Amino acid sequence: MADTTQPLEPASPALAASPDNNPGKTPPMLVHRRMAAAIQNVTVDLMLLAREPHSRIQTLRDLSIAGRILHEQAAAIGVPANWIDYARQAGQEGRKATGTSSLPPRRPVSRSLLIAQLHHQADTLWTLAAVGPVRRDHGQVSAPAAQKLDQHLRLQWLRVAMVATAINLTEAETRGWWATDPTHWHSRQTQIQQQSPPDQGRQWRELTHFTSVREARVRVAAMRMVGIDLTASSPHQLPPAPHLLAATAENAWHTASLESEGGARIDAAIAATGVDDVHGLADSDTHDLPPPTRSAQLHAEPDF
Repeated sequence: MADTTQPLEPASPALAASPDNNPGKTPPMLVHRRMAAAIQNVTVDLMLLAREPHSRIQTLRDLSIAGRILHEQAAAIGVPANWIDYARQAGQEGRKATGTSSLPPRRPVSRSLLIAQLHHQADTLWTLAAVGPVRRDHGQVSAPAAQKLDQHLRLQWLRVAMVATAINLTEAETRGWWATDPTHWHSRQTQIQQQSPPDQGRQWRELTHFTSVREARVRVAAMRMVGIDLTASSPHQLPPAPHLLAATAENAWHTASLESEGGARIDAAIAATGVDDVHGLADSDTHDLPPPTRSAQLHAEPDF
């Protein structure tokens, strides 16, 4: 088992090229054992560093963050809770994980809980794509913040795709998750737009703060470290690419804005005529209308 004293860095080229890191050849059990070993080793490192008389505060903080994220990500990919607890306890006792380390019998993991947690992360992915156009048109977006949002969007995409791959999400389980129709985007962007200014600002800071992006990067690095990648993922396990999500959200927001402006102009023009009914007809007049003729039937408009 590789040493995990550098958990904040991505996997090395040698590790990435190893046949064991092909998800088609790496059984979930092995991925789970590697994640438990990573938790155990980073816990040992934390214990040793905390005992130093002049501990390096920044290193200690980084290791603490890495330990928390490893724990959370292990649970997200289905590592049994008793394995996680055992790894932390062994680490606190100063025992490093080795290739021959034993683990207790696996306890059952709730698949419905794994799927619900992943669905929540997929929802966050959509929010990351949807919030940019709304924020830009209702406030100032600095170049650094826009860059952080783009980074977070791409890292969140990897997080969702890698967890979906790790738990072997089925096509039936992802049905409806990757919808990109305008109605879906309009509803989400309207919710963002209708938030109070303090709530909008709070959400924007959470999504673009450097710590959020850093933690997202650590999560992806941890999953790569234990052998999860996307080379053998099924198509239904991969959300639409980040640039497609961003472009679709931008187009939906632009279209909704044009429709809103056009509707307001039409309403104003009707009001200026003095006609109360939007169709120019009072309800009492409708029974006097003649039946429609053949020429009045609807025809499909040509698509230009």
